[in-house]
Amino acid sequence: MKTFFDNIGFFFRRFWYFIFIGLFFVCTIVLYKTAGAGSYFAIHDNLDLFIPQYQMMKNDETFFALVAGTDFLDNISRNVLPSEFSLYTILYMILPAGKAYVAGYFIKILIAMIGGMLLAYDILTNEGIDEWVRHGVYYVHPVKNDYSSTMAIAILVSFAYGILNLFPAFGIPFAAIPLIIYLLRSVYREPSFLKYLLIFCYPFLSYFSYHGIFIMGYLMIAIIWMWIRHHEFPIRLFVSLVLLVVGSVVFEYRLFMTMLFSGEVTIRSSIVQADMSPISIVFETLKVWANGMMHANDAHVYIVLPVCVIYFFYLNAKYIRSNNASGIVHDYFNFCAVAIAFNSIIYGLYFFAPIRKLFELLIPPLKGWQFNRTIFFNPFLWYASFMIVCYRICKSTRQNSVSQRRGFWFRGLVYLMVLASIAVIIIQPALPYGQDARYDDIYYTAYGEYYKHNHDGKTPDNNLSLEEFYDPQLFGTLKEEIGYIEGEQCAAYLMYPAQLEYNDISTLDGYLGFYSQDYKDKWRNVIAPALDLQPASADYFDNSGIRCYLYSGDHVSVPMYTKDLGGITQDNLYINNVALAALGCKYIFSRVEITNAHEIGLELITSKQGIAYKVYVYKLSV
Repeated sequence: MKTFFDNIGFFFRRFWYFIFIGLFFVCTIVLYKTAGAGSYFAIHDNLDLFIPQYQMMKNDETFFALVAGTDFLDNISRNVLPSEFSLYTILYMILPAGKAYVAGYFIKILIAMIGGMLLAYDILTNEGIDEWVRHGVYYVHPVKNDYSSTMAIAILVSFAYGILNLFPAFGIPFAAIPLIIYLLRSVYREPSFLKYLLIFCYPFLSYFSYHGIFIMGYLMIAIIWMWIRHHEFPIRLFVSLVLLVVGSVVFEYRLFMTMLFSGEVTIRSSIVQADMSPISIVFETLKVWANGMMHANDAHVYIVLPVCVIYFFYLNAKYIRSNNASGIVHDYFNFCAVAIAFNSIIYGLYFFAPIRKLFELLIPPLKGWQFNRTIFFNPFLWYASFMIVCYRICKSTRQNSVSQRRGFWFRGLVYLMVLASIAVIIIQPALPYGQDARYDDIYYTAYGEYYKHNHDGKTPDNNLSLEEFYDPQLFGTLKEEIGYIEGEQCAAYLMYPAQLEYNDISTLDGYLGFYSQDYKDKWRNVIAPALDLQPASADYFDNSGIRCYLYSGDHVSVPMYTKDLGGITQDNLYINNVALAALGCKYIFSRVEITNAHEIGLELITSKQGIAYKVYVYKLSV
């Protein structure tokens, strides 16, 4: 008769991976609960971009407003901000920004795990990962109802994919990729109203410009391919494509209204993409294949890539020796490898002017759109490939002539590889090439807590936590001291406009990839004196314009993401003050003392030291 401890031991042996994942959730929750507003979240394309957008809508109660302005870029339309019919947006409606951000992180892990497990279950129970190759390299018996033997691998790799430190504002769309693949496979095989409804609602989790449009493109290719191959039109997939399109229009109606019906000439028409030579494109393609890119940094270079590359050569050498060309073509692993290579090549070709111009000629409305975002699908493909390798190793130890002891060690090695891949995701900033892991919030927050514990409560020397970056108390006090009236227009100098926007201060400047070209020209006139002194800044603004800021005329760049601004405490401000006043600017908030304030019609009203930095407020009088 089994004792209580026997049952406990069985439970730990059978479900140890759930315990491991549960411990991760508990430790991470405790970490963020302990750190609170002192957590360290990435600033680039995060605290300086999307978080203030959600906070502006919350401050002004414009989440659902059909006609409303915003607190940046001279009251630009609310329609350029994220849709209210998005899971990530809803989090910011109901929770404070910091808690919404952390909740989004945990939710994207759960979505990745659910989608990954459903997809793995679907493949294993309906055809088997090795269905196509059972007459080739090796024979794998049917795996119907064998999901339990591979559950640990599927769950752990899905968990690894879920915790990837990808673009935070679009972490949920990244995580939901396995889910839509599962739904499409399932509806193709056994359609139902519920499945079609879920496909229609999928844009609630996704984002059209970053993932949705590519999913539709890939689905269109699949429909054409299956039509040709099976000589029968795949009507179920076509209906799914229509539902995805309609769902995207419904859930992201503001985006489509702005793109298709505004008629306004935007900065997308003047954005100039840097071109590369053919040899540079080759190197860029190889680089992104091996390392990913900033917004899709998936840490695969450390464990996943070498495992997959070794297995690729092993697998296909076996196919070649067995003269099984069909196996090479139909193997799921090879399909993922080809898709990864394809996405990487598209990423590189984006920097080849003739290809880009041809694309813009064929699809004029998408001029300036980055079609190389196919690279956003590579994190999923790398970890799907990794899951296949791990599954096949474990499977072969059970069904080939491998001793029980050797099989145990082989499976142990597989689990060790998976756990190691999880570890490098968490500690990537401490590893070689880790400088690109700027979205590893857990690592930086844990380091911040460790530093404070060992330095009498002092925070890391030059990093800004969530509370330090926005410092609501500081800006609240400044607003009281200057008698700020809601809606009065301001600008930020050597600080992010986002810091003002978050604190309900309207700005003429801001960070956005889609606004009026006319306004860009007006702002260009404001900052012309500074751009004349800094050709690099002029090239950056003229060829892009997404950061509509006040630029320094004395410094090529200023590390605004640090506490000490690189040691800068004073600076001249070079502006066309008449042009700035014409836009309605009343105050300029600055993190440095403006030494030529009197010359350009600025009067210092107040200054105050915050948690991490000092802010000066000047009144513009022309």
